[in-house]
Amino acid sequence: MIRYLTAAVVTALPLAVAVAQSDMDRPRWMANMARHQKVVMYGVPAPYAAMRDPSPDTPAKLKRGAAVFDQHCASCHGWGGEGTGPEGYFLVPAPADLEWLAHTPKNRADPYIYWSIAEGGRSFNSEMPAFKKSLSKRDIWSVSAYLRAGVPNASP
Repeated sequence: MIRYLTAAVVTALPLAVAVAQSDMDRPRWMANMARHQKVVMYGVPAPYAAMRDPSPDTPAKLKRGAAVFDQHCASCHGWGGEGTGPEGYFLVPAPADLEWLAHTPKNRADPYIYWSIAEGGRSFNSEMPAFKKSLSKRDIWSVSAYLRAGVPNASP
């Protein structure tokens, strides 16, 4: 009798876990993967696909990008862009790790970064806010340059 009861529990446990998890929010990484999957399959949305940073990356631009990043992004993405900011710790999904953008060619990174900042993550069930109405194009391009440079002036 105990052997049958043990077998029933062992068999039912995975089903119970699956049912319990079906009510939970999406895993922390799913929104980040959804954005990347959309880009891989369809590219950056048309209004952003041809966007390129019109100004050169100067020390002044990187300094401005650092200031805008510190003010608007670091609390969630962390000072170094790893997705480890204090306000982002409890967000589901977790804020994206932005370090990989420094290794992405500028012609591919520019439209992706601008789109991500401008539109935020609402369509991916992410709490990333859309900044297209609160940041100027100059500020968004400055942050883009700062990210592509590998977040060189990260605050403490």
